[in-house]
Amino acid sequence: MQELTPYLPSGYSNEIFTSRYAFTEDESWDQACRRVAAQMAKAELPEKVARYEEKFYNALVTNAFVPGGRIWYNSGRPSPQLLNCFVLGSDIDSKSGWGKLSHDMIITSMTGGGCGIDFSSIRPKGATIAGHRGACPGPVELMKLINGNGYPIRAGGHRRVALMFSLDITHPDIMEFLDAKLERGELQLANVSVRCKVTSEFVKAVKSDAQWELSWKGKYKKSVSAKSLWNKIVENAHASAEPGFLNWELAEKESNIYYIEELATTNPCGEIALSPYDCCCLGHLVLPRFVRNGDIDYALLGSTIRTGVRFLDNVLTVNHYPLPEMKEKSHKLRRIGMGTTGLADTLALLGLRYGSDEGNKFVNKLFRFISKAAYEASTMLAIEKEPFPACKPELHVQSGYMSRMTKKIKEMVLEHGIRNCAILTQAPTGTVSILSGNVSSGIEPMFAPAYERRYWNGDKRETELVFHPLFANFMKSNRDVGHFVSSHELPPSAHMEVQKIVQHHIDNAVSKTINMPEDFPVKEMGDMWLSYLPHLKGTTFYRTSSRGYVNEKGELEPPPLSPLTLDDARAKFQEGVSEGSEVDCASGVCEI
Repeated sequence: MQELTPYLPSGYSNEIFTSRYAFTEDESWDQACRRVAAQMAKAELPEKVARYEEKFYNALVTNAFVPGGRIWYNSGRPSPQLLNCFVLGSDIDSKSGWGKLSHDMIITSMTGGGCGIDFSSIRPKGATIAGHRGACPGPVELMKLINGNGYPIRAGGHRRVALMFSLDITHPDIMEFLDAKLERGELQLANVSVRCKVTSEFVKAVKSDAQWELSWKGKYKKSVSAKSLWNKIVENAHASAEPGFLNWELAEKESNIYYIEELATTNPCGEIALSPYDCCCLGHLVLPRFVRNGDIDYALLGSTIRTGVRFLDNVLTVNHYPLPEMKEKSHKLRRIGMGTTGLADTLALLGLRYGSDEGNKFVNKLFRFISKAAYEASTMLAIEKEPFPACKPELHVQSGYMSRMTKKIKEMVLEHGIRNCAILTQAPTGTVSILSGNVSSGIEPMFAPAYERRYWNGDKRETELVFHPLFANFMKSNRDVGHFVSSHELPPSAHMEVQKIVQHHIDNAVSKTINMPEDFPVKEMGDMWLSYLPHLKGTTFYRTSSRGYVNEKGELEPPPLSPLTLDDARAKFQEGVSEGSEVDCASGVCEI
């Protein structure tokens, strides 16, 4: 195992660090890493604080492990709220339920936490209300109320409100939900997804063109064509990148807490399926740091995984929660979400093309190793610190996900329990990937080896050429870049295959954008989506230019980012244009 050298952000990476994550304008990278490490070490016994502060510091300062943005920003502050997202209560079909949901969303959002909310428990529009003359306004009206709460929060100087709204595919108001954002321009602060607890049944109904029953608790029944409903979902997603589709049948089958409680919905970016009031506790392995001599240093990766699992478990202990229900749920389940960033860069460093058969074999091997190492780490942590309080080992090992674990790991869990109910996720890493040297985000392919960025400089629209740093380094070193591939050049099925491989090894969920060219046929998208639907817990598509860019005059502007082909990127680089930076959330689908 080769030790890593300290990392120092520079250029745009340093701009992100100083503007978003530094405690003060003068705080250095080293000082920030020490601050965050010290915060997490507070969860340790007094005699172990110094040891684990040093371990955490080494993982951070070398950028082998990068925590979520809330952890960077709030560590060391009074009463720090360190978690990115939460799911709120889903039993909200009452006046008090509507009021509590509004209260919980406002309080959570004002601490910087995103909120996922499922509205399926609300009776449909027009349904009777016992003891009242009026009728229920329905779930979409409550969605509009919650969405409206976001505007004054944002105007008050708080972090951008991040919301996920979901509704079950059997709810009588599903069509109104699908129309709300695209056709009526509502719910603009939320990502929206259809939740389906009977995916296999729905896919069968679509393929056979059968009728699909809609009802709420066995009442207010009506039926629609399953194929028409599916086409509506596909056409909306093709036109506007929404809705996403949450395969709740797979999420529940794989859930490690199936014996404790049901899951409700996901966080705003969809990487973790949660029960009410549970949280996203996020950190990421920076995969390019582990490339050594044309391979992965698996010893170093395993060591960092052990440190990362302990770090994230400690976050749950030292965190100050927005609501008491969140603290109770978090300590009961101790769910964490360790993911990765820089997968595309790692493949490029190893000479592998993203989406190729050889590249996919490597991805499968890599994530299989990560999953085993993380589960071993959490089991060892349970021996030291006790399992999560709701853990029942004999039932835990029977979950759909645990059934694929090795015999050794299942035997360890049976004997000792496990510290965390779930451990792994794959988030859209956004700005922390830029912080980490502009590496590719999450498991996404590179946006492009080079792209044009359009921006406003005062009242003047300007354009600059930006190169992916790794592409620029390869070109400077006269290394072959023929295996570099951008997101828009990959067939959508290649995107979905990578997500399918990674999801197989992830106990939470995977957030990934399936990029498509602007002229990709809607029918082909629907057929492909239907074939992959049973294998993915969640899916989100983005068709190039499907989200318009309209200026204040109502005129359609060119998109802010325009990718170049590999040949054009080569030619432009050889003209001597300076290196730039990688894009943050290029699809515009998720910015959390």
